[in-house]
Amino acid sequence: MLRRMLLPVFILTFLFAIESQSQTSAPDKVVVSYPSRSITNFPILETGQRRGFYQKENLSVSAVYMRGGIDIKALLTGDADFGTGSTTAVTAFVAGAPLRVVMSMNSYVDQALYAQPKYRNLVQLKGQSIGSLNPGGLVDTLLRKIIVQSGLSPERDFVLLNMGGTPERYAALKSGSIAASMLSSPHSLRAEKDGFTKIAVTRDYVDVPGTALVVHADKIKRQPQMVKRFLRGSLRAMNFIRENRADTTQMIVREFGMDQEIAGLAYKQLLELLSADGKNRVDGYQLLVDFARAAQKIDRPISAAQLIDETLLDELIREGGISR
Repeated sequence: MLRRMLLPVFILTFLFAIESQSQTSAPDKVVVSYPSRSITNFPILETGQRRGFYQKENLSVSAVYMRGGIDIKALLTGDADFGTGSTTAVTAFVAGAPLRVVMSMNSYVDQALYAQPKYRNLVQLKGQSIGSLNPGGLVDTLLRKIIVQSGLSPERDFVLLNMGGTPERYAALKSGSIAASMLSSPHSLRAEKDGFTKIAVTRDYVDVPGTALVVHADKIKRQPQMVKRFLRGSLRAMNFIRENRADTTQMIVREFGMDQEIAGLAYKQLLELLSADGKNRVDGYQLLVDFARAAQKIDRPISAAQLIDETLLDELIREGGISR
């Protein structure tokens, strides 16, 4: 009799254990690339990891530095799940790559051209070397727009060098091995403090959207829930940054090797950069698409709306609950 009474209990316990095990499945491994360790992307990824926003979405996220161009290839081969090189992605998209921008991280671009103190304007820099990034990428595209709109030629009047991320370009500028360089904060803030000349701010020449999350189009179809969870974790990280000045400032001090004063200025800059809700500016991307078309000599019109897929982002916004 006792055996018959206990048997259902054992069965229920066994079934409950199986269900609990299925609910605590191993987290999905996610690789997200960044082409430069700058204020535009790294603080969001770092906060998402350090504060557990990705872990709460059952994601094990690895943020991996991949030089511009390589990051996009990694998306196409499946070696990376997300990329943050959105302008390089535009170039690849115009060339036919099946990439989609799924969420904005920055509303506008944080890039400026700084030069050695003896140079006061772009004309004085003629014939000199300028630190840039990969051809076709955001930094290189904006640098060329500054030069052209100033009535000069990127090819004839300057030596544009593909030098890697912002820290490398700032180090080259500080060592004197180049005359000028494109920089983003916090390194641009440090350059200003160190007496380098601010030649131009890209936003004064062309207003295009900043860093965004990019995926392979097939991933949206095959793993929509994983993509959605990563977007939610990233949005929560962005909201945490807005609400926690001291914590984020200390993270900038630690991760970027900045002093407290520069880190405070960088935090203020970051607040201005952060996208309010992750929505992308189609008009800004249309400018980038048209730049890429001209560079690739493509006559047919290409709509930037085809590049942007906010289906999953819109679902998150409707559902709410992304504040923390």
